[in-house]
Amino acid sequence: MSFQSSQTSASDSDGSLIEINDATVYINGSRVLDSISWTMKEGENWAVVGNNGAGKTSFMKLAHGELIPVWGGTVRWFGRRDRPPIWETRSRIGFVSAEFQETYDQNVTGLKVTASGFHSSIGLWQPLGSEQKKTAMEWMEFLGIAHLAGKHFRRMSYGEARRVLLARALVNQPQLLILDEPCNGLDIPTRETVLETIEKLSQTDTRMIYVTHHIEEILPSITHVLYLKDGKVYRQGRKEDMLQEKVISEALDCNLSLTQSLGRYWLTGLNKKSGT
Repeated sequence: MSFQSSQTSASDSDGSLIEINDATVYINGSRVLDSISWTMKEGENWAVVGNNGAGKTSFMKLAHGELIPVWGGTVRWFGRRDRPPIWETRSRIGFVSAEFQETYDQNVTGLKVTASGFHSSIGLWQPLGSEQKKTAMEWMEFLGIAHLAGKHFRRMSYGEARRVLLARALVNQPQLLILDEPCNGLDIPTRETVLETIEKLSQTDTRMIYVTHHIEEILPSITHVLYLKDGKVYRQGRKEDMLQEKVISEALDCNLSLTQSLGRYWLTGLNKKSGT
């Protein structure tokens, strides 16, 4: 099995995976993102960080092509200067979230959940070919969840189900994986297991956008951090520069103390700013 992305295009030329320029987004008449400009390049893994209501989920949907900017703002994927069909773009992007887990309502086996990623379906409604079965099992083995292949989805623990959905997102070997608060709802031991699974992806050619408001979830493989605040880009840059106490305290409107251990950053103290 090769973990190199199988999806390339002759139009991919400038080394960018996503390029957002001056994107403003409204939902139901309310502005949720304001003049967003951001570029993710090949070889980068980004964490998108912000308090609740900062615009993280809207940003993720913009990056995934689910929201469209107004007033001439643009989103371009994989270095393309033209506008390919959105299904073509999404075929190169994997997606995992707690919200999607709640909507996956088919009680099929872990293998079939994983293989449903080939068709972007909920449940498996087509016969599973031998090559697809082989690929699905290889991804489950890579993520350490081969033992869940025969277990039905509704009998899985919350964390087991999340890891199976991660395998589902990877069967097409996407160039980009968007993880929208993937550890939401998990207890600490399960969270660490899921994070360990996600960190294994640094061994592949798939790049990540990890959306979170928990600093301790920013893994060693993350190279850059983008802070959102009130629907705007507050700061962005390399992880080492962005995870400074002064920067993160200003971004999250509180006085934080951090420590670093084994490539991870941990909260050691917090004081709310006056007036917050």
